[in-house]
Amino acid sequence: MKRAITILFFISFFVGNAQNQQPKMLEYKAKNIVGIFYYNLEEVASKIKVKKDDTKNKVAKELRDYNNKVKDIEFLNSVKLTEVETVVNNLGPQARTNADIRGRIRKLIETTIPPVRDSVFAREKVLNTNMEGILSVKQYKKWIKYQKNKRESLLPKPPTPNRSRNIQNNGRFGNRMGMGRRRF
Repeated sequence: MKRAITILFFISFFVGNAQNQQPKMLEYKAKNIVGIFYYNLEEVASKIKVKKDDTKNKVAKELRDYNNKVKDIEFLNSVKLTEVETVVNNLGPQARTNADIRGRIRKLIETTIPPVRDSVFAREKVLNTNMEGILSVKQYKKWIKYQKNKRESLLPKPPTPNRSRNIQNNGRFGNRMGMGRRRF
């Protein structure tokens, strides 16, 4: 009996420790963090419901200009961004335990990312002011909403731990009534 209890204790201890492992680090993509992405001309026209050909042409011209300027920004800063990506992806797991490495990574990110992000956001601001002049109020609201969703889709989603997924799944089935049970 004592042997069974000790075996059960050790099994529960090892299973409990296995569940407390740190989650894997997500792959760092500097291009997404900076906000570099390109607009698909047809997709934008359909999402913001542009009907007139004249307006479609103006929107397409503005988007082409924006895409070209963002390509230039990406080209000029590609070396910096790839350097940040490789450093973060290679030294990231070590940074969790070593404060010195974590500080150097943070400093590298703080010196590289904000200037590039600011230049991309400045181009977006110019694009938005031009689009405001072209589109109707309703279309402009849809444009801003589309742009916000596009930008948010670039950001990494944190992984959900298994425990919270199991709680969510059990919550779905926990309130079922059995046969012959009363419902209030």
